[in-house]
Amino acid sequence: MRGKGALVILLLAVVVIYFVYFMKTEKKAPVEEQVSRFNQTRAELTSVNLEQVGRAVQEWMAEHEGRVPESLRELQGGRSYGLSLTDGWGRNIRYQRLSDTEFELRSAGEDGRFDTEDDIVRSY
Repeated sequence: MRGKGALVILLLAVVVIYFVYFMKTEKKAPVEEQVSRFNQTRAELTSVNLEQVGRAVQEWMAEHEGRVPESLRELQGGRSYGLSLTDGWGRNIRYQRLSDTEFELRSAGEDGRFDTEDDIVRSY
């Protein structure tokens, strides 16, 4: 029993020292760094997807007298076969027709909510 109690105390001391160290140095824990890098990669993937969708819409416009499609559904069946209409988090990209010649593509970003600071937006 004495050995188990000493082991528990030693383990608790290690955990406390670990947390004190990271709080003092203000470094992110390795897991937090990995999550941050993973989300950065997701944001980069989203930017690439938005650019590809934007180019596909522009190609569609060139074939339709410069008119912006009403929705991304109009792209289906054309050259955009296999085009990813999701962001890096697996959520749908929002398409908004702004005028006859302008449109916007938007990802809700990391938080999953549209129209917040972390949205990734491309306007054409």
